Amino acid sequence: MACRRLCAAGGQSIGHCHRLDKSHRRFVAVPLPVCRYHGPLGFLLCNHGRRALELAAMTDHADICAAHPLVLASRASALAVAQAEIVRDRLAPLAAEIRTMTTRGDLILDRSLADAGGKGLFVKELERRLLDGDCDAAVHSMKDMETVFAAGTMIAAVLPREDRRDALVGGHAGLDDLPRGAVVGTASVRRKAILLQRRPDLRIELLRGNINTRIAALDEGRYDAIILAMAGLRRLGLDVAHVPLDLAVMPPAAAQGALAIQTRIASDARSRAVAEAFAGLNCVASAAEVSAERACLGYLDGSCHTPISASATMGGDGMLSLTAMILSPDGSAAFDASGVAPADDGARLGRDLGAQLLDAAGGRGFLA
Repeated sequence: MACRRLCAAGGQSIGHCHRLDKSHRRFVAVPLPVCRYHGPLGFLLCNHGRRALELAAMTDHADICAAHPLVLASRASALAVAQAEIVRDRLAPLAAEIRTMTTRGDLILDRSLADAGGKGLFVKELERRLLDGDCDAAVHSMKDMETVFAAGTMIAAVLPREDRRDALVGGHAGLDDLPRGAVVGTASVRRKAILLQRRPDLRIELLRGNINTRIAALDEGRYDAIILAMAGLRRLGLDVAHVPLDLAVMPPAAAQGALAIQTRIASDARSRAVAEAFAGLNCVASAAEVSAERACLGYLDGSCHTPISASATMGGDGMLSLTAMILSPDGSAAFDASGVAPADDGARLGRDLGAQLLDAAGGRGFLA
């Protein structure tokens, strides 16, 4: 595969990047080191050591952003703010400030997201603020984003992915360790369907709110266990009894563990400077993985009513492996598919797997 990435000097093939020389007047080619984790492709597939080169390539956009610090829009929850802080810290030495807002998705807690209007409730108000010019970028948990987002915006970067697994919280050794008829809390139709597929005796009850609210509900004895994302637990550094669930036991949602930075499409000096600033944060491997996963999700046109899993992994050889699954809401029927393709063909792979799943399920009538 001809793996390529963009740096400030334009598209550069694997093996070299460009940065400013000591005079700060011209670009010089520099070799990319071999990453000990991923081999020769590793410098493109992860962020080990890459940030220094990309900071050196910053010129005009650094001056523009320094004059008026970047403004990052975020939901007001502790997890959302922690995620925005990750982005802010990675932008250093560029200055950035975080402005929070409470979305409708944060306020409606008495019903599932599917019944409240879909997961876009977390995103649309941030998009509106972005389009109104109140901020330069919005920081999202990418699994909260619908496959089609606001016109006039783009995903400027996908950060290196966190742990994509789910966690069983509540002091149990695993799903099979839960007592018969145990009450498990979750708001996810995917998690509910998979739990019922494996343990139809379980009682799955709605659990909404931020992470701390959910853990408090568990501590109050309203649930025997709850399911949370490992990424959230890790980003908040929470010390709570939990066990990660193997991907084969609890396949993750599309883009789970990924952070996306959404900006306006570059059309003036400010928006171009913003796009350049965030380009240095992009993780090529994570972006390729979520592109394939979201292509599968988009082909299926999955709503919040449809239990869907999609999980892609980038190999050191530049090949992308994707596994996807659709289930009935009660877990009584499930279909899965998997495939491999070059990273730059991930979107096609996602669509192909979506088509295979629909064929296996008997057509779109299977989707909730």
